[in-house]
Amino acid sequence: QQADGSWKQHANPQRLRTQQAKAVPAELPASSMDRFDDSTGKNKNADTKVRNIALVTVFVVGLCIGVVLAERVYIQRGGKLPKPKFLMTHHDSLARSTEETGSPSRSNLVTIQAANKLSSYSDSSPPRNELERQLRLVAPSKEVMVAVANKNVNWDGMLATFCAGLKAAGIQNHLIVALDQETKSWADQNGFNAYLMDLAIVKAQAGTGDNHAVSAMKFGILRQFVELGWAVLLSDVDIAVLQNPFESLYRDSDVEGMSDGFDERGAYGAIDGFDDPTMGWARYAQYYKHFNLNSGLFYLLANDRTLSLLVRLETRLTKTAYWDQTAYNEEIFFLSHGDYKSPQVTVRVMEIDKFMNSKRLFKIVRHLPAGDQPPKPITVHVNYHPDKHERMKAVVKYYTEGIKTALDAFPGGSEKGSR
Repeated sequence: QQADGSWKQHANPQRLRTQQAKAVPAELPASSMDRFDDSTGKNKNADTKVRNIALVTVFVVGLCIGVVLAERVYIQRGGKLPKPKFLMTHHDSLARSTEETGSPSRSNLVTIQAANKLSSYSDSSPPRNELERQLRLVAPSKEVMVAVANKNVNWDGMLATFCAGLKAAGIQNHLIVALDQETKSWADQNGFNAYLMDLAIVKAQAGTGDNHAVSAMKFGILRQFVELGWAVLLSDVDIAVLQNPFESLYRDSDVEGMSDGFDERGAYGAIDGFDDPTMGWARYAQYYKHFNLNSGLFYLLANDRTLSLLVRLETRLTKTAYWDQTAYNEEIFFLSHGDYKSPQVTVRVMEIDKFMNSKRLFKIVRHLPAGDQPPKPITVHVNYHPDKHERMKAVVKYYTEGIKTALDAFPGGSEKGSR
C-alpha cells in the first residue's frame, strides 16, 4: 500500500507467496494451522466451557466440605434445644452420660442407681409439695411404679395379691395412690408405700362404672408426678407381678406400653392390604395396623411431650364420658393434620412374652409344649377375662410355685369350653 492509500501490485507474486509460507512454522500440521484461524470463535467457546466446568467442580467440592463441617459442629453441640429446667430429669443426665461413654442406651436399675450422681435435682432444695417429699423417700432414682386404688379393688383381696407381687419382686420404688382413707390405712398396716389423694369422680365419668371412672382419673394423677420430674410406670392392680419390671425397660421412648395384641403382627404392627375392584388399575392399597396399647400398664418418661399427653387426656376425660383406653390411643397415634397437632410422643411396645396379656397366656402360651414356652414373664395382665382375681392367683401358682396344672381349670376365653 502506498502513501496515498492506493495499492501497488507486487513485482514478484511467486516471491510474495514464498515469504507468506515462511511466516507459518513448517513443523505444524494442517490442523494446527487451522487453529490459528479463530474467525468462527470455536476456540473461545471451548475455553469458556472448560472454565465453567472447573468452577462448578470447585463449588460442589466446597459445598460438600461445608456440609460435613456443619454436621460435625451440630453433633458436638448436642443437636437439640435445651429443655426447661423444671422438666430436666435424671434420664436426661443418664442420656448425656451414655453419649459420652459410648455405653448402650438400654439400662437396668443398677446402671440407673450408679448414675444417680448425675441427677439434676437436689435433695438440699425444699420439696415443692407433699407428693415430692414422699417421692424423694421412696423413689430417689426418680422413677416410680404407681398403682391407683380404692377400697373396691381390695374387697376380695386383689390389691393384696398385687402388692404381694411387688414385695416378692423386690420393687421398693412403688407407690399406691389411695383414693380413700381405708385403702391408705390398709397399705400402711401392711408395709406398702401409699399416698392419699382424696379425689372425687368427675361428673362426666359418673355412671360409667367404678373401674372406668377411676381409670379415667389416673392421667390427672400421673400429671402431678411428671410435672415434678419423675418417670412413672403405671400399673393396674389386676396384674400379676412376677419380676421387677424396671430391669426390663428400655427407656428410649416417651411411652413404653403393653399391647393388647396377642401375636407379633398384632402387637408390633403389620402392613395390610385393601382391595377396591371398582378402581381397576389402582384397586389395591395398603395401610398399617396394630392392636391398641393397653392403658393399664405403661412407662412414661418425664418430659414436655409426655406432660402434654397427660394434660390433653386429663382435660378430655373431665369433659366427656369416654373410655380412657380409647382416648389414650387416639392421642398417641392420631397423626397431626390441618390445625390439629398431636403430642408427638415416641412409642415403644413392650415385648408380648415379657409383659403378657391374659389372652396371650390362656389362648396360646399355656398350650405350647413345655420346651417351647417362653421364660417366665415379668407381668401378666388379666385384661381379657372377667374373673380377674382368680386367674391372677392361678398365674402366680403356675409361674412362681411351679404348679403346672394351675391354669387348667380356666377356659381360653370367658365362655366355658373355649380353648
